[in-house]
Amino acid sequence: MKISKRLLNFAYVWRKLQQQWFQYRNPDAPWLTEQAVILLSTWLRESDIGIEWGSGRSTLWFASRVSKISSVESDLTWYEKVQGQLERSGLTEKVDYRDVPVGIKDSEPPRKNPYSDVADEFHDGSLDFALIDGKVRLACVERVMPKLKSGGLLILDNAERYVPNRVMGKHSTVINGMASPRDAHWDATLTQLDSWRAILSSNGIWDTRFWIKPETR
Repeated sequence: MKISKRLLNFAYVWRKLQQQWFQYRNPDAPWLTEQAVILLSTWLRESDIGIEWGSGRSTLWFASRVSKISSVESDLTWYEKVQGQLERSGLTEKVDYRDVPVGIKDSEPPRKNPYSDVADEFHDGSLDFALIDGKVRLACVERVMPKLKSGGLLILDNAERYVPNRVMGKHSTVINGMASPRDAHWDATLTQLDSWRAILSSNGIWDTRFWIKPETR
């Protein structure tokens, strides 16, 4: 049975209102799905060390819960704004905050660039979590996978752009046209992630996906 466009639009508006209500009640929470925020609230430990690409509310939220986070930002104006928030919150010592140019376009195949190459500064198996929520996401995913500990958490926000949501349909954001075609490079990386346990969270507008790194042999 076909669902009318009007009904789909109503469902989208309803989900949008639910997400906005959650953000209103939790003004400091990262701009992830509600399910993702709840999961991370219970998952993270004070001793954890992590990295994120794409800064903002997540930077302060993580910094208040973990030992250390490195945050990589490509927009200088936004970087300066978040830097001020960190200083006012007294969290600067817990955040290695970087203003780093990207060097390649999102549409290009992944290759070395200053932005994703920040991951190379970490030893393999040294990070407890990594949030990919900025530019050149595939390059960042590929760079950081070896840096995660066994049991470490790989988090990809807006994952519906690259990974089909088989529960809600091919792409959960198909209504507002945000889905991006996946290419062979993404397919190869997702094949590597097939051996990692995965968790899907969605608010019907966008997806936040988690992968848990398996024990290495």
